Amino acid sequence: MISLLHRTASHCFTRFCLVILCVHSFPAMGQIAEPEAKVKSAKHLFILSGQSNMTGNLLQGFTEKVEGAFGKDNVTIAMSMKSGRGIRFWCADYRYADNHKPSEQEQRDNGSLYQPLIERVKAAAGGEVFETVTFIWMQGESDAGRGYAEVYAESFMKLLHRLKADLKRDDIKFVIGRLSDFDMKNQKHPHWAKMREVQVKIAEDHKDGEWIDTDDLIQEDPNAAGNLHYGKDESIKLGGRFAAKAIEMIGQSNQPPK
Repeated sequence: MISLLHRTASHCFTRFCLVILCVHSFPAMGQIAEPEAKVKSAKHLFILSGQSNMTGNLLQGFTEKVEGAFGKDNVTIAMSMKSGRGIRFWCADYRYADNHKPSEQEQRDNGSLYQPLIERVKAAAGGEVFETVTFIWMQGESDAGRGYAEVYAESFMKLLHRLKADLKRDDIKFVIGRLSDFDMKNQKHPHWAKMREVQVKIAEDHKDGEWIDTDDLIQEDPNAAGNLHYGKDESIKLGGRFAAKAIEMIGQSNQPPK
């Protein structure tokens, strides 16, 4: 009887230890943990966001290419976009340009799109461990139209830093889609050409940043969606272009140092 009780107690203690071990061995739901050096993860997380040109058609082209490169089971994509929104909607501590005095409603709106984005990212991640995290950003038309290019770089870096902090990842890569050559004379959008320069500089000044060209993707018909929106085929091509650049960056980061 004593032997039986001893074996039962020993069995319960062993199961208790296994439960404790499991709790401490896996990341909590929504945590985007970096893989430990001794654990090789082949999984990659991609975060897609922006305004109207960040469409479902873009997602189609992007998904096909990254899944082809890494395998469907190794790719997680979270996407959150909103048409006609300036970068301030993703940036709670947005600093307005000197020529603009914000209304109370504008200030309340600042950062309102960030929480839905981060919640979607954490839900998609589901506690997985990812080898890489890459942020894909197609936005800037609204800011160019309102003449806010001077504060764009600062705003983007605030957004990137908040993503890094909330996901606990200092190694987030990013790819910016540079605005097309739709209004190079700044006839409708006073900071169109300047915004393109700012976007390129953001990417080229950051070791984990890149940008892609979209000049060949605008529709030829000047009356088609204001001529700054991409058609379905062009959006799919844009998604593939984003994916190709992300794949290239990930491949470079996996190369041994020279």
